Amino acid sequence: MSTHTGGCHCGRIQFEVDAPASDLTIIECNCSICAKKGFLHLIVPQTRFRLLDTTDKADISLYTFGTGVAKHYFCRVCGISPYYIPRSNPDGVDVSGRPLHRHRH
Repeated sequence: MSTHTGGCHCGRIQFEVDAPASDLTIIECNCSICAKKGFLHLIVPQTRFRLLDTTDKADISLYTFGTGVAKHYFCRVCGISPYYIPRSNPDGVDVSGRPLHRHRH
């Protein structure tokens, strides 16, 4: 496992996620919201996801629709959605594979 970091465009939301160092399983979904956001999916258990201390939770907004099970979090300033709780796996966290950076093994 390696620690990867990611976040929103303006940097107000930052996170770490523990995932394989290479050969990440990143999935492209064609549902309406993922297609519009350009979200590429890397789902990990919640225990492998951490918001960094630099993230002010007041900068995080929530969007839900339909059943309300999926929790789409986004930055209230820049609008980017770097992670969410997926309906298909509500015990996991789905981080966007686009902004991930690998930092350490």
